[in-house]
Amino acid sequence: MLRKITLNTIASSLGKVLGGGISLVILGFITRSLGVFGFGQYATGVAYLSTFQILADLGLYSLLTKEISQKPEQEKQLVGQFFTLRLIVAVFFMALASVLVFLFPYSRELKLGIVFASSAFVMLSLTQLFLGVFQKYLQVYKAAFAEVLGRVVQLGFVWFFFVRGGGLFHYLSAVLAGVFVIFVVDLVFVRRLVPFKVTFRNLEWRRIIKTTYPIAISIIFTLLYFKSDTLLLSIIKTQEEVGTYNVAYKILEVLIFFPAAFVGLLLPILSRYAKENKEKFSHLLSRLVELIFTVTLTAVVCGVLLSYSIVNFIGGTEFLPSGLPLQILFIATGIIFLATLFGNSVVALDLQKKAMWAYVAGFIFNFVANLIFIPKYSYLGASWTTVATELLVFIYIVYIVRTKTKFSISFSVLFRAVLVATVVGGFVFYAIADIQTPLGANRFMRVFVFGVGIFIASSYLLRLHKILPSNLLSKTDQQLD
Repeated sequence: MLRKITLNTIASSLGKVLGGGISLVILGFITRSLGVFGFGQYATGVAYLSTFQILADLGLYSLLTKEISQKPEQEKQLVGQFFTLRLIVAVFFMALASVLVFLFPYSRELKLGIVFASSAFVMLSLTQLFLGVFQKYLQVYKAAFAEVLGRVVQLGFVWFFFVRGGGLFHYLSAVLAGVFVIFVVDLVFVRRLVPFKVTFRNLEWRRIIKTTYPIAISIIFTLLYFKSDTLLLSIIKTQEEVGTYNVAYKILEVLIFFPAAFVGLLLPILSRYAKENKEKFSHLLSRLVELIFTVTLTAVVCGVLLSYSIVNFIGGTEFLPSGLPLQILFIATGIIFLATLFGNSVVALDLQKKAMWAYVAGFIFNFVANLIFIPKYSYLGASWTTVATELLVFIYIVYIVRTKTKFSISFSVLFRAVLVATVVGGFVFYAIADIQTPLGANRFMRVFVFGVGIFIASSYLLRLHKILPSNLLSKTDQQLD
C-alpha cells in the first residue's frame, strides 16, 4: 500500500513539474507570436473562462473519492451521478459565460474566441472529477500521464501556429486540442476502472452541495483571487497592460508547481503523523519549514535580481516591462512556497472548515484592494495586492495550524539560510551589469547553472542539507508499513 501511495505521489508530482516546464515553453511561443496586446487578449480569455469553471467546481471530486471508497457496491451509480451533475453544472456556467461576455468591453475577436474555447473548459472541469476515481484506485499516475500528453499535444499545435504566424483563435484552438486529449485519455482510463453511464436519475443535489460546500467555498475563493486581478485589469485598463502583467503572473503560476510537488510527496506522512503522533508531526513540520525557507529565500533574492532576464528569455524584449511586476510577484512566490506547506498541514490536521475563512477573507481583501489600486497603479497595484493577499492568508493559516500543533524554527538555520542567500545573491548581482538590463540567453543559462551550483555547495558547507534527517523518513516508512 505504501509503495503504491509513494509511486503515485511521485508520478503526480513529476507530472506537475513536466507540465509546468512545458507551460513555460508554450508561454514563450505564444508571447513571441502574439505580442503584448495579443497575449493580453489570450490571457483575458483564459482568465475569464477559468473564473466560470471555478464557479462550477463544487468540490465534487473530493466527495466522490470518499463515497466510492465507503460504498464500493454503489460505485458505478455514484460515478455516473457525479459525472452527470458536473456535466450539467459545467455546461450551465460555460453557457452563461458565453452569453455574459458580450456585456464586457472586449473586442469582437476576443468575445468570439471565448465562446469558441468554452467547450474546452467543460471538458477540463470533467477531467478534474475523474481524479477522485484515480485516487481511490491509487492510479493517479494515469491522470499525470494524460496531463503531460495533453500538454505535449498543445505544445505541438502552438509550435505549428507559431511557425505559420498564428493568431488568437489558433492558440485558443491549441488549448482546446490539448484539453480534448486529456479528457479522452482520462475517460478511457476511468471507464476501464468503473464502466459508468450518464444518468439523470436520483441526482442528490441538496445532499451533495450540503456536504461539499466548505471545500467548494475554499476552492472557489482561493482560485477566484488568482483570477480577479486579470479580469479587473482587462475591464479597467488596456490589453497591453493585461499582457504585461500576465507574463509575470504565468511565471509565478509555474513556479508554485514545485513546492506543491515536493510537499505532495510528504502529505501521506504528514497525515499519518497528524493522526497518530502529534509530536513527530510537529518535529517534521518544523524541519520542513526550515528546509523550504532555505530554498525560498535564495530563490526570491535571485528571482528579483534576474526578473528582467527571465522575461526577456521567455517573451523577448517586447515584454521587458513585465520585469518589474515579476520582481514584486517573486515576493508573493516566496510566501506561497511556505503557505503550500501549511495548507497541506491544514488538510492533514482536518482543519479545512476553519481554513475556509482565510480564503474568503483573502478574496474579499484582494478584490477590494484591486478595485482601489488598479485604476491608479495598473499592474503594479495588482502585483502588490497579490503579495498582501498571500501574506494575509499565510498568517491566518499559520495561526490555525499553530492552535493544533506546536512547531519551532532554529535561529541557527535561519541565519545560515540568510548567509547562503547572500552568497548566491552576491554572485548573481556581480554577474549582471544592471538589474534592468537583461542577460543574453547563453549568459543567463550560465548564471543560472553556476548559481544553483553555488547554492548546493554553500548549503552543504553550512550543513543545511542536514535539516531533514534521512532517518526521519525511513523510520516513517517503517511505521507506515
